[in-house]
Amino acid sequence: MKTITKIATQKRDGRYNIELDGHFAFGLSENVLAKFGLLKGRQLDDAMIEELKQAEKVDQGLKIALNYLSPALRTVRQVKDRLKQKKVEEDAIDQVISHLRQQGLLDDAVYAKHYVATKQVFNPKGPRGIAQDLKQAGVQEEIIENAILGFAEEDQVLVATKMAEKLARTHRRDSTVIRQQKVAQALVQKGFSYDLASQVINDLDIANDDDDEQENANKQAEKIARHHQRLAAKDRFYKVKQGLYAKGYRGEVIDQALETIDFEER
Repeated sequence: MKTITKIATQKRDGRYNIELDGHFAFGLSENVLAKFGLLKGRQLDDAMIEELKQAEKVDQGLKIALNYLSPALRTVRQVKDRLKQKKVEEDAIDQVISHLRQQGLLDDAVYAKHYVATKQVFNPKGPRGIAQDLKQAGVQEEIIENAILGFAEEDQVLVATKMAEKLARTHRRDSTVIRQQKVAQALVQKGFSYDLASQVINDLDIANDDDDEQENANKQAEKIARHHQRLAAKDRFYKVKQGLYAKGYRGEVIDQALETIDFEER
């Protein structure tokens, strides 16, 4: 048995040095000190000393975890990874996670539902994109599936439509075909199904009017012609024509665009 001969405050708030039999033994937080009711003169056996040291590890792990949780919800895996980064020992990590779960401060199901709701408003994503993010965060498949059920199809359409409108404006200088393709690809990359992306594009009718389509084609023709200006006139003509077809323009639009370019050799 050893006797606590001194309990002294450290420079750091809430920290105490414990002396046993006149010698420094270890430091403890105020939480651990109060939990075990430690006072000068109390005797400690080896088992109690080890219990105190373990409680200290858990208390420090809890502080790290709570600081990590304070600005946002986290998953169990994210908290575990954070504690590992901070060199918290594995057995203490398990106790920290158990305590946080018991207190309702760590719940993957709550995290998943909140994430699904958030991704409908901020930096929107479709169900597949959300599911991938949750899987990477360590959420179990069953929890993910239940959370995704909260993202109703009509809400998906609303979110995807807003994204499509913005994307369509971004690609307004492309041909109608390419514009539609880019919007569809972007929606699918964001995690929406191809069928839903197609439905949204059809409902929005993302198409340039005739004047805009022709103006875009004329500008593309001029750009391609400049790029191939060192070619012979015939080769340059075909390069421009092929380039416009690749850009998704219709034959009659291409013919008019070609008429705006001077292919004469100089």
